[in-house]
Amino acid sequence: MIKTINLNKTVKWAVASLLVISLQGILFADDNDKVGSVAFKFLNIQTDARTAALGGTAAQASGAGAMFSNPAGLAGSSMGLSAGMSQWLVETSIMSVGIAMPIAGGVIGLGVVSVDYGDMMRSGWGEESGQFIFQPNQNGAFTAADMSLQLSYGMNLTDKFSIGGSAKRISQSIDDVDINGTAFDIGMQFNTGYRGIQMGAVISNFGPDVESQADFPSMSLPMTFSFGVIGEAMPGLNAGLNVLKQADMAQQYIVNAEYNVSIASLRFSYNINDDQAPMSMGGGVNVAGADIGVSMTSHDALDSVMRISVGYSF
Repeated sequence: MIKTINLNKTVKWAVASLLVISLQGILFADDNDKVGSVAFKFLNIQTDARTAALGGTAAQASGAGAMFSNPAGLAGSSMGLSAGMSQWLVETSIMSVGIAMPIAGGVIGLGVVSVDYGDMMRSGWGEESGQFIFQPNQNGAFTAADMSLQLSYGMNLTDKFSIGGSAKRISQSIDDVDINGTAFDIGMQFNTGYRGIQMGAVISNFGPDVESQADFPSMSLPMTFSFGVIGEAMPGLNAGLNVLKQADMAQQYIVNAEYNVSIASLRFSYNINDDQAPMSMGGGVNVAGADIGVSMTSHDALDSVMRISVGYSF
């Protein structure tokens, strides 16, 4: 009797917590007045191949890579490593590395995300016959780069409910202008125990506005709300729905599926609201603790985005 009462309390608390964090996303679901005015947009880019192929893993994030999508997924993980590489749009490269270690009643994670935009040509103005002339690509080159260093922690409150959080120190450099800021994530996951149904919610990249060194107004962080639910559609096949809301974009709904057979997985997602990059697909293999994944996200106007990620659990 006592066990049943405790279980009911856990379920009610888990559902209530998920509803509270989901409400935060609803509160800014239609707020698009920040378009073009947020800083550190690279924080919205998915760095993990599985996460990208499924359009988000708020509900099923696990292992060391969970710190980059939902830190609650760190809970219960063994010691592990995660690394990802993306060839992003316009020859931009993105690298991520994370390590997870069980400690202090939970799992702590240390991670870094690095973005290299490569060399870019500087344009300017010249004067000829008393007139100003635009001079493209004639004033040398400059570089731009972004970086995020993060500390994450996840723990199980029960065998079905976990919570987690991250603190990130973020920086952005464009030529000789640098800006820095601090961002936070908080997430939860709940396993219902029925037909593999799991739910997860995370609010990421929230924190104080960023002050620029140059004579520009302060900018907001790219706060993002994610909610996901998955369940077993048939043996070996999990299907679900992700709701994604970025502070400077309209709310998105993404359906996904993952089919697991033996050591291999096939993954697919479709973004109902995104006409530019609607579809992602990928796969992975898991052998002797090593997990290797690849994914491709289509893009209507630019080249498709390829991602490769590698993980290992000790």
